Amino acid sequence: MIDSNKVFFPNLDGLRFFAFFLVFVNHATGSLGYNNHSETFAYIRSHFFWNGDLGVSFFFVLSGFLITYLLLKEKELSGKINIKNFYLRRVLRIWPLYFLIVAMCLLVFPMLENTLPKWFAIGVSTDEINKWFYLTFTGNFDYIYNGINNFMIGILWSVSIEEQFYLFWPLIVAFVPTKYLLKIFLLIILGSIAFRFFYAQGNPMIIKYHSLSSISDLASGAVIAYLAFQKGVIEWIEKMPKRGIVLVYFLLFILVPLRFYSWKFGVYYNHVSSILPVIFSGLFAFIILEQNFANNSFFKIKNWKLISSFGKYTYGMYCYHMIVFFVVLCIFHFTGIDLQQMSKYVFLFIVLISFFSTLLLSELSYHYFESFFLKLKNRFSFINKK
Repeated sequence: MIDSNKVFFPNLDGLRFFAFFLVFVNHATGSLGYNNHSETFAYIRSHFFWNGDLGVSFFFVLSGFLITYLLLKEKELSGKINIKNFYLRRVLRIWPLYFLIVAMCLLVFPMLENTLPKWFAIGVSTDEINKWFYLTFTGNFDYIYNGINNFMIGILWSVSIEEQFYLFWPLIVAFVPTKYLLKIFLLIILGSIAFRFFYAQGNPMIIKYHSLSSISDLASGAVIAYLAFQKGVIEWIEKMPKRGIVLVYFLLFILVPLRFYSWKFGVYYNHVSSILPVIFSGLFAFIILEQNFANNSFFKIKNWKLISSFGKYTYGMYCYHMIVFFVVLCIFHFTGIDLQQMSKYVFLFIVLISFFSTLLLSELSYHYFESFFLKLKNRFSFINKK
């Protein structure tokens, strides 16, 4: 898997796609204005479809793993980390598309506000958001302080957290002796739990969107990146029996709907809401290790070639999909289709069109816009990712 300065984790692209798919399903069933009075649908939607936050958490764990692994590999091979080049690589990968979305949401789409009815499912107004948060990669604090008022630009909150992470993480890996890094990562996770317990106090907006809360996901990925360099740990993962792997996946499947009942713990709800994110990030971290190193996996996602082929477009898919939802809804509205009383067939049609349009737009963006900056990014790479 690892050869000199080349790093290739063949299962990560497929995992990225499924993380995005959780986000897409959440937003499709929650922001398109579709109402179904069936109690069964309401239960499925609230307990299974509305798990986009888990998709973002998975993104964070995966990002923490890959970034930390690459930094550790560079440190191992060269004895140091070129921090300037790290920042340049992140700028060239993240900033062009990010600021394209910001410009569209702040300058273009607000011009359509007066052409749309008040009930339109996805708003374009920027009156109730703080634009400076999005211009400075602190958009997650706009959600916390001002609420969720503009979905199209609001989804960039997670990109903001990642950029904040990229700002200080290479400094930790570069200047802390490697033998102490695992303790540092674990202390960060414990600090994040303490932050949720003493500051968030069960407030879902702070638990989901605050940087000090989300850092536990990224640090969990960093923990397994460190462990991936420990021969004994990898040998244990490689030899783990299939039934043990299946049991972990089954536990995750059970916990997903059960997490919506954490309020039943009453006076202990704050304890549960403080610890539960780390339980999920731990399970996600196990999946990343299992997919990349286990010999007895019941299925390797790299074998699903089509899904894996979408993985490299997931950054664009994440950034574009709410804009695509908005454009599709506009087309349907201006052609006279009733969106206030949307039938399930119209809803499904909108979802399918939006999904494939997002795939197409992201692929085009990757090859004809982002690739220009990615070629520049490769000039500053010490570790090559296939």
